[in-house]
Amino acid sequence: MKKTMKLRKMTISVIMVLALMLTGCGKKNAAPSDTIQWFNNTYAVLTVLNQRDYRVYSGSDPNIAEKTIAKALLENTWDVTDRASADESLQWLLEEGHRIPLAEELAYLSEIGLSDISEDERTEALLNTFELDEQQAEQYTVWYSLYEQYGEDAAAAWDYSRAMWLLSYYYLADYYTLEESLDQSLALAETIQTTFDSWDSFMESYFTGYEYWSEESSDERRDIYEDLKSSSDNPFSLDWNTTLEKTW
Repeated sequence: MKKTMKLRKMTISVIMVLALMLTGCGKKNAAPSDTIQWFNNTYAVLTVLNQRDYRVYSGSDPNIAEKTIAKALLENTWDVTDRASADESLQWLLEEGHRIPLAEELAYLSEIGLSDISEDERTEALLNTFELDEQQAEQYTVWYSLYEQYGEDAAAAWDYSRAMWLLSYYYLADYYTLEESLDQSLALAETIQTTFDSWDSFMESYFTGYEYWSEESSDERRDIYEDLKSSSDNPFSLDWNTTLEKTW
């Protein structure tokens, strides 16, 4: 399945207001642990953008209000309305996402000899070869450097981060059980941990994927990441190489 993940105009504000008037909590969230926090860190920037708590799995404790919001958000941004469509979107991210089409473009640049050009001359070479503006050429120069290091995984963190976020929201929306979400998160987290070597390298790949998908600057998300790292409760102080284990 090939998806264009452009965010549609949100139509859930009224739903959110109504949902927040509801009370009740029908299930428990994951108990805090280093492994759970490691999961949370992979999508902490998005959690902040969504005005949720990056210290809590899925960003909030499960209740009727959060379930209503999660369902509306998943439907409006991912076309996820049930277990089958949840599985489909997750599978797309894990098997293709945006890292594959970007890798194909970067592989083409390799084929035409971009590697043979010094890094400080690549932007100019791209401007002279393709119909790109200066910002786009500079982005491709940065992306290509990541491609030289990670190959088709240059933008993998963008796909993996969203997959980790989806898994947590599938739990909030009652499409997956807590154990299902956490078990699949653990398996993916182990892949992430062996693909990258630090939070900084993971996030640079994340920003690359975001820029490629959105065709916009990642400055806002970069600022959030830097703010989190400089905060008194910096979640990224958690060692990248933390032993990930089942604590639920």
